[in-house]
Parts: sequence; C-alpha cells; structure tokens
Amino acid sequence: MQTRLLIVAPLFLLSGGTALLYQVAFGKKLSTIFGATAYAVSAVLAAFMAGLALGSWLGGKYGGRVRRPLAAYGVAEILVGIVCALTPLLFEGVAAAYLSSVRALPDSLWLVSGLRGIITAMVILVPTIAMGLTLPMLSRAIAGRGEHAEDREGSRRRLAQLYAVNTAGGALGALLSAYLVVPWLGVYATMRAAAVVNVAIGVVAIVVGRGEDVPPVEARTEVASDRPARGGDALLATLALASGLLVFATEVVDTHLLALLIGNSAYAFGVMLAAFLCCLSIGAALAQPLDRRFGRDALPVALFATALALLVTVPVWGQLPRVFLAAGRHVHSWVGREAVRAGAAFMVLLLPTTCMGLTFPLLLRRVADRADVARRVGKLTAINTVGSIAGSLLCGYVVLSLLGSEWMMRTIAIAFALCGVLAARWQRSNERNAHIAAVATVVVAVLLPRWDMKLMTNGANVYFDSPTPPDELVFVKEDVHGGLTSVARRGEVLTLYTNGKFQGDNGWEVTAQRSFAHFPSLFVEGYDRALVIGLGTGTTLGTVAAYPYRNIDVAEISPAIVEAARRYFDGPNRGALSDQRVDLLMNDGRNVLLLAPHRYDLITIEVSSVWFAGAANLYSREFYELVRSRLTERGVLQQWVQLHHIHRREVAVTLRTMRSAFEHVALFVSGGQGIVVAAGRPLVASRARLAELSRRPEVAETLGDVQSLEQLLGRLMISDADLDRFIAESPRDGAPDLSTDGNLYLEYATPKGNVMSYTESIRAMVALLATYRPADTLGRHLQP
Repeated sequence: MQTRLLIVAPLFLLSGGTALLYQVAFGKKLSTIFGATAYAVSAVLAAFMAGLALGSWLGGKYGGRVRRPLAAYGVAEILVGIVCALTPLLFEGVAAAYLSSVRALPDSLWLVSGLRGIITAMVILVPTIAMGLTLPMLSRAIAGRGEHAEDREGSRRRLAQLYAVNTAGGALGALLSAYLVVPWLGVYATMRAAAVVNVAIGVVAIVVGRGEDVPPVEARTEVASDRPARGGDALLATLALASGLLVFATEVVDTHLLALLIGNSAYAFGVMLAAFLCCLSIGAALAQPLDRRFGRDALPVALFATALALLVTVPVWGQLPRVFLAAGRHVHSWVGREAVRAGAAFMVLLLPTTCMGLTFPLLLRRVADRADVARRVGKLTAINTVGSIAGSLLCGYVVLSLLGSEWMMRTIAIAFALCGVLAARWQRSNERNAHIAAVATVVVAVLLPRWDMKLMTNGANVYFDSPTPPDELVFVKEDVHGGLTSVARRGEVLTLYTNGKFQGDNGWEVTAQRSFAHFPSLFVEGYDRALVIGLGTGTTLGTVAAYPYRNIDVAEISPAIVEAARRYFDGPNRGALSDQRVDLLMNDGRNVLLLAPHRYDLITIEVSSVWFAGAANLYSREFYELVRSRLTERGVLQQWVQLHHIHRREVAVTLRTMRSAFEHVALFVSGGQGIVVAAGRPLVASRARLAELSRRPEVAETLGDVQSLEQLLGRLMISDADLDRFIAESPRDGAPDLSTDGNLYLEYATPKGNVMSYTESIRAMVALLATYRPADTLGRHLQP
C-alpha cells in the first residue's frame, strides 16, 4: 500500500493544484457577469463548495461498492477535465440567462444572490461533484485490510498524508495562478491547460488501477480496537462541522486583515491563499506524529494549541506595517517586495494555521481503519465542507461587521478552546485540564492589548512607505464588502482610506476629483441620466449633481464608504446623497451597466487603482463595449487613468483598449491625474454652452482655481490622432494589443509599477505626454 501511495500522491498533488486553478478562473470570469460584490463572490464560492460537499457525500455513499477505486478516481479526474475544458463555451449563455432572469425577478438582494448561486451551480456542479468524489475513492484505494494493528496504523498514516499532499497542491496552485499560469495564459487557456492535466491524471490512475480488485465493504471483515465511545460518530460529525466553520471563519478574517496589511493586488491574494493552504498542509503532515505522541489526547491538544496560537499572533498582526516600513529602506525591486509580502504572510499565518491543519486529519485518522472507510471519509468531508460554507457566510456577513477583525480573532480562539473541551470529553481525556485551559484562553483573549489602528491603516504595504501619522482616526469600520474603511484627520483635512489606500479628502484632492465630472461635461449635450461608478468621498458625484441632470445613479459596493461620505464629506460632495435625483445602487458598476434598462448621457468612473484585484474588469475591451452599448448616441464616458507608478506600455494598452470601442478619445491631465474622455462622436465643446453652464451657481461653486469651464479645456493633453501616435510609438515588451476579460493584462502588469517613485514617475509620464501635444489643441475641440 505504501507503494500505491507513492503513485497516488503526485496525482493528488496535481489534482489539488488544478482545483485551485479552476476556482480562480471561475471566480474571475463569473465576476464579470455577476459583479465583484461580496454577495456575488460568496454565491460563486458557496456553489463551488456545495458541489464539493455533494461529491464527497456521493463518494462516501457509493464508494464502498466500487471494486476498482483507483480507476474510479481516474474516471472522476477525466470527467473534471472534459467538463472544465468545455465550460468556457457556456459563459455567453450564462450571461444571457442571468440577464433575463434578474430582469424578471423582484428587486431583492437575496433572490439575486440565490439566482447567482443556482446559475453557478448549473455550470460547475458536474466538475465539482467529481472533485468531491476523489478523496473518498482514494481512501479505499490506499486503505489496508485492517487485520493487524500495524495495518490499521498504516491506513491512518496514508490517509493523513494524502490529505496533506492535496492541500499542498492547492497551495502550489494558488502561487502558480497568481505569478505564472493566469498572467501568462489568461483565464480560458488556464482552464484548458488544467483540463489537460486532469485528463492525464485520470489516464495514469486508470492504467495503474485497472488490475486491482478491492472487495466491497460488505465482504470485508471489520477489525478495529479503538472504537469511539457511544455517540462517537455524532461527536466526530460535530467536530468536523466545527472545524470547517472555524477554519473558514479564520480564513475570512485573515484575508480581511492581509488585504489591509499585505495588499489588494492579485499577487497579494495569491500569496495569502498559498500561505494559508501551505500551513494547513504542514499541519496535516504533523497529525500522525502528534497522534502517536499523545494518543487519544491528540485532538484536544491540537484544538487548544490552535486557540493558543491564534492568541499569540494577535499582537503580531498589529506590527506588520513596521515590517514594510523597515524593508522599504532596503528593498526596492518588485520581486524583493513580493518576497517581503510572502514572508510577512507566512510569519503571521504559520503557527495558528499549522495548528488548524491538525484537526481534520486527526478526525480522518479516527475512521481510516474502518471497513467502510470511503463512506465515513465522504461523510466527514461533506460535513466539513458544509461547515466551511457556513463559516464563510456567517462570519463574513455577520460576525466580522459586529465584532471587527480583532475581536473576531479572539472569539475564534475561544471557540477552538471550547471544541477542545468537547473533544476531551469525547476522548475521555483529562477534562479538568481542558476546562482550565479553556478558562485561560478566555482570560488571555480579553486581556490582550488592543491594536494601534493608526499604524495598521497607514498603507505601508502599498509603496513600502506611509504618510504622516494622523492626529486621530475619526471613523473605522470593517465589513466583507469594502474591507476596512477609515477616515483620518490631520489638522483640518479629513482623508478617506480603504485598506490603507487613499480614496480622497476634503483638501487638495477636491479639485482633481471635481475634474472627473467637469472634463466630460465639456462635451455632454444631454442631461437626462448620468451614472457615477465608485462613490469615494462623493466629490465627483456632487459635481455631477451641479449639472442639470434629471436622474443620477451612483454605484458603490461598500456600505462603509457610503456612511463615511455622508458623515464626513458632506461639504465636498455638496450633500449629493440626499439629492432627490440621486439613486444609490449598492452594486458593482459593471453589473449595473449589464442590467441597466436605460441609456446614459454620462458615465463617469472613479476607481481606486487599476492594480487592485478585480479593478481591471473596468479597463477591458468587453467593458468598454458594454459602456458603449449603454451610452446614448451622443453620450460621453469619463475614466480616471493612472499616471503615477505605471509604465508607458500599461498606459498605452489602456488607451488602445479604450480606442477599440470608441472612435474619439481625449486625455486630460489635472493635478497629476489622468482623465480620459471618450465618445462615439467628435469631442467638440460649444463656447456658448460652456459660458452658460459656467454661470450656473452650482457649477461655479465647484470650479475651484478656474473661472470658467472653457479654461478647463486647456488641460486637454492629447486626443485621437496624437493619442494614436503615442500608442503606436510605445514599446510593447510582450504586452498584448488589448486588455481583455480573458488575458487580464492590466491586473497583473500594473502592480509591478508600485516600486517606482510617485513624484518621478508622474513627472516623467506627464512630460512624455506633453511631447505629443499639438499647439492647436484648444482650437481642435472648441467651437463658437
């Protein structure tokens, strides 16, 4: 059987890696259809994991009847590969089904979320069920006959090793998806490449397993000397459920904190997931020696060790920004800084996540020597997965917003200690010591010093530097939608941050944010309906509201951002959220456009940074084509384009992608910010109309350092033919022509510019653009 494990383990390692690649690819593609809100992401994740749970249950229920379990495993892998290879062909149908169904439903968040989950399940149910079948099938393929104590111990050891290997494969897949496979191949080719691997795994498993003949469970003699006490199966199930719930609850809060402290790029999320899964794998590998050392006390020891480890690392979280500030003085390359991020993630996750990784393998070891091992493994895996779904949803949407990440971490530690008490009672271990340990956990959790939120929200992970510490944080709010939103006060200036990243203020940035509305308004001719994507401080919204639009929609995914804009930036945004014309849509901007029943005269987009994971969905060819279809015939698009911390080729790809959908594009520069205006008609402003608009008191109030809108036209840098010349002369360096939903080029290319100097990079980019600026810019775009 050990020889069989040497063959099976590499296959299951690769299988874990491909499963993670599929999860990433499905998530990225479906986010372009369902949106990038937390509700949409959760619906996709829940459907994915529900399929795994169902597959585990079916594998356990029927696995005991299979005489060639390794060959059956191979068939499941081939099924995964074939279906996932064909899935990209279904995405257009998925979008059409979602669009028609949502429009037919009442306006209900829960109905729409349920619809997303159902449609996702229809697409991924077959492959995820097949994925869920694999562990129960392999548990039979590597199990001994249980006739001797040594044989039973071998079964326990091999099953724990198999689980550890598969989890390590997931960690490998997370790293490959972030740094190699998806950036290189894109979403669709990633799925096809993973499918080839799955088919190859299946073929090898069938060839190796075709000669085996494992008797059905009914024909085997069940031998085991250490059956759990009465009610043991129920307690096993309870602990499996609790393990899944608490591990995923911890993953929710870890991801939330790592986004704040490590970063928001696609690379950062890959590092986070890889670190988490790697540590779980290490824990699974240590389950066997722990079981040998402590025997029936192993499970309570693992649970109390997890509680202790979580509490020990609570103070460490609060000090992570110092790591980046220190590294910023010595590490200046992108690779070096990614290594620092990875090191910080592993440092803070290693101890608690490794301890968490002990629990489920220890539970599996309790059933590994059973004759009906496939049924029991399948049942425990299904229950554990259901607990994972519950932990993700309950803790993400309820507990995190109620307690905040710091107290949520302490509460999870207490919950692990209570599970330790339950396990000690079940295993008839030293219950008195277990109760003492639980009480000690509660006391330590309450008495630990609090985090310094000024330090934790300083955004040091972004540029390995931080602004001047604020005088105070006047607002801090955490939720699964927007991460950690804070408002810092420095003197009279209030600044809004999301996960430590600047979003706007009531000081020097107001003029630039008002420009986001003014520049496109130079060319707008209709005032029926406008759409603002991204609220921020609401300054842009307030400026749009200064114009005579009859209806203004604003799309924002974070309730905390909305609350901060209402409470602290009512001046810059001119109280626009209370304007009767404004309709606040708590939804992803792309999804709003996809579902919009009407067209807009103006669409203005203000996202934080292109390099944020998921933000590139608003800079792809497919998105610009969607925008074009939702604009009126003479409608105008405005979009912020990053000019700092970015290379010329990424700016060129962004502009070229926009040009693929719009005949006329103009790039303005104001306050070091790039503002692109695009339309299907020539961008020509009427001097008479601009003068009339400038006399409106509401507009005049927002002009800032200029006297009229016509003066703003002087900030137009390049347009149309000159912009095309800039694009054509920009180096490609392997970059694609366009950024698409399939290649996600900008999402993976732009984070690499964050090592550049802000001042030097923006000065160089503006100077470069100025060399393409014609002398008669104003005359080209202004008529009487």
